[in-house]
Amino acid sequence: MAEIDYQHAQVLVFDPVHVNLRTTRYALHELGFRSIESASTLKEFERQLKEGEWDLVVGESAAPGVDIFPIIRRIRRSELGTNPFVVILLTSWIRDGSHVGRAIESGSDDVVVRPFSTSFFGDRIRTLVRDRKSFIVTSDYVGPDRRSDRSRRSDAPNVKVPNTLQNVVEGDTEARARAQAWIAEARQTVEAERVRRIAMRIVVSLELLIDTPPGANGRFDYPDIIHAARELRQQLEQAGRMEALQVSEALLEQVRAFRAPDERNEKNFKLAKELALGAYAAYANGDSIERSQDEIKRTVAALRKRMLTKTEPGGGASPAHALNTAAM
Repeated sequence: MAEIDYQHAQVLVFDPVHVNLRTTRYALHELGFRSIESASTLKEFERQLKEGEWDLVVGESAAPGVDIFPIIRRIRRSELGTNPFVVILLTSWIRDGSHVGRAIESGSDDVVVRPFSTSFFGDRIRTLVRDRKSFIVTSDYVGPDRRSDRSRRSDAPNVKVPNTLQNVVEGDTEARARAQAWIAEARQTVEAERVRRIAMRIVVSLELLIDTPPGANGRFDYPDIIHAARELRQQLEQAGRMEALQVSEALLEQVRAFRAPDERNEKNFKLAKELALGAYAAYANGDSIERSQDEIKRTVAALRKRMLTKTEPGGGASPAHALNTAAM
């Protein structure tokens, strides 16, 4: 196993509390890191993410009035920075499980709760060098695969993403030389899977609306459906796929019409479903979403069963809310 030498790794540290920033920098320096840049505001953090090429990003996630999670999601979705697969380690003064859960769900690699010792901090970084998790892509998440129940059926693939931190600190010059090509290849894989997953999310939601049995506790979740349609359009615009983008714009227009209750009927739901399928097919150069049909059917059946058996007052969970907890 190659020796670890951190001195050439490029590190960006964000923390608006200067004493914490100094503590983190000191710990990194003690571990052997030498190329360390800092940011104490989100604006400066974003600027450095755009302009630099980083191997490790360390960011405080619990500073009052500062929300770092949207930035982490933008990195993972290739909307900010040059490498959506950069190793991201978040720190936090908050031990609350819901906060740590939000940090994990943003797509970060790990969360370290303060106060921490330098040796503990080093152990966590070493794990990210030697044993980093593969990524998974869903309709609303790009990041390390933390599925605990491997028995749940899902065709969401694991994506082995570039780890430039490992390449640099282990002196793997060959891997470093092809890093940009590998990043571009992995980015394309993630992009394609994200388009497919968003399209699937729209299709599943509409399938449930088209044929929800009487007595089911489902409800029409317009905000989630239009959010997914906007996400699909944004992803296709970012990909520069104009034909697919045109279809997604027609989809978005159709979904906007659902604001009016009298437009929420089976005919219009089916049209929106076909437009979602068509947008994916146009993106995939004519390939259909057929390989996902089994998973779509399983998900629709599972969610429909959940909607039928849910007995809480007030109408039950929406299809989109239930879909967020499914294996998609």
